[in-house]
Amino acid sequence: MTARAEILRVAQRLSLGAGPVALAVDVGGTGMKAALFDSTGRIVDALSAPTPKCTQSAAAEVMDVIADFRSTLAEGNPEHAIAEAAVVIPGIVDEASGTGIHSANLGWRNVPFRSLLSQILNLDVRLSHDVRSAGRAEFELIEHTPDDAVMITIGTGIAGAIRVGGRLISAGGYAGEVGFTEVTVDTAEGLFRGPIEHIASASSIAKRYSQRSGTTVAGSLDVLDAVHSGDPIAHEVFAEAVEALAAMCAQIAAVIAPETIVLGGGLSGADELLDGVEAALRPRLDFHRMPSIRRAGLGPVAGLIGAGLLTRDAA
Repeated sequence: MTARAEILRVAQRLSLGAGPVALAVDVGGTGMKAALFDSTGRIVDALSAPTPKCTQSAAAEVMDVIADFRSTLAEGNPEHAIAEAAVVIPGIVDEASGTGIHSANLGWRNVPFRSLLSQILNLDVRLSHDVRSAGRAEFELIEHTPDDAVMITIGTGIAGAIRVGGRLISAGGYAGEVGFTEVTVDTAEGLFRGPIEHIASASSIAKRYSQRSGTTVAGSLDVLDAVHSGDPIAHEVFAEAVEALAAMCAQIAAVIAPETIVLGGGLSGADELLDGVEAALRPRLDFHRMPSIRRAGLGPVAGLIGAGLLTRDAA
């Protein structure tokens, strides 16, 4: 879970531009982040909390955490009266209706988040997709991002933000759900064929290593540490995930032809991931454009910054 200090460290160098004093919230698969932005677009304060577990009441519990974020930030910063809120969530999100259509990892279906949160917070609320918003922040605030680009976030699940001709593609909330792209990868246990989330998401990397090694790890970064320590099983699991990501990126290159693919999520800090995906992608492409591969400049704070940017859009 991203700590308050890390949120402030990344966000303090940025400005969203003038607008209302705003609450921004990023709902992730395992952690939630919130920030208070002043009328100049500068961050004032930040909070984080674990995401409620996947249950029938997960959506209601998520909204309770958001309400707690608002209360805590308002009480701690009375000179900044919150006038608007923006919340970004995982899964399939219909921005037009403000509905969380489906979240495979958190379990909700057809939840009218925008209208419910507007009532709970007594604020105008904007709702969007977490990775699409992260991509917007990355594309708009980090220099030298071409008009044709894709951002892939590797977290509890895998999802993408797609920009074609300088425009983010939503398609009613269904664009970018690349975690369910089918890939085929040779593994130490035999041929894997299935959704990429089941072999290359951060949660799957940790799960597959734990099952194969008999050693339980807390997350994918523990597997990366084991790679650095020379653990052969960790090396196999990580290499298989890299091959799967390259297979997915090859499909994206064939369909969208991005000039750049940006990798985000905690693992994106690893050179082994970026270099590995690039090396495994190159021989998979023939006449297709080979995209450059780079890590996200805003790291795990990108979705939160993207949520903040929503409050700067015209109503």
